[in-house]
Amino acid sequence: MKDIKIKYSLIALSYLFLIFLIITSYVSIMPEEDVPILENSGKLIKEEKNNFLNNENTVYEILEKKEKSIEDIIEKELEDKQKVNLENKFEKIQKANSNKVQNSKKKFRIQVASFKEKKKSLEVSKKLEKEFSSEKFIKFEVKQIVLKNNDIFFRVINDMTLTLEDAKKLCKKILDKKYQCLIVMDT
Repeated sequence: MKDIKIKYSLIALSYLFLIFLIITSYVSIMPEEDVPILENSGKLIKEEKNNFLNNENTVYEILEKKEKSIEDIIEKELEDKQKVNLENKFEKIQKANSNKVQNSKKKFRIQVASFKEKKKSLEVSKKLEKEFSSEKFIKFEVKQIVLKNNDIFFRVINDMTLTLEDAKKLCKKILDKKYQCLIVMDT
């Protein structure tokens, strides 16, 4: 008997709980009269006229159904590619020419040795002048250089400035005589 009373009471409680849920859901769905309702009084979508340009190979060209054959389109694409290729070649030639002009304008010297002692540098320059006495335009001098860390070096370099091509030729002659050679830009 006790079990039946528990069962009936549980059923009654579940029905009461269900009725409570129905009432709370109804109240939450139905708004009260004093709650303000937000409404949009203006248009949400604005209509605009088409201001796009009718460029080539666009959707608008297709939609207008212009009469073009496939051959015309292919010819146009090939012409465009040829123009781009010609422009690229022209740019490469211009860059190569500007590099040549810049290299020819720059002046270079040949450095054979660099010592911390001026006496050694003078000895090497005299030895080199004797060895290259047959060459009229090759003469060497000693130039004092102060580095950023205040170290002083005496460099043995040629006395004239040269173009890059001439400097390479002279450096080759010096290397053939078993000396070290370095091409430096004149400051």
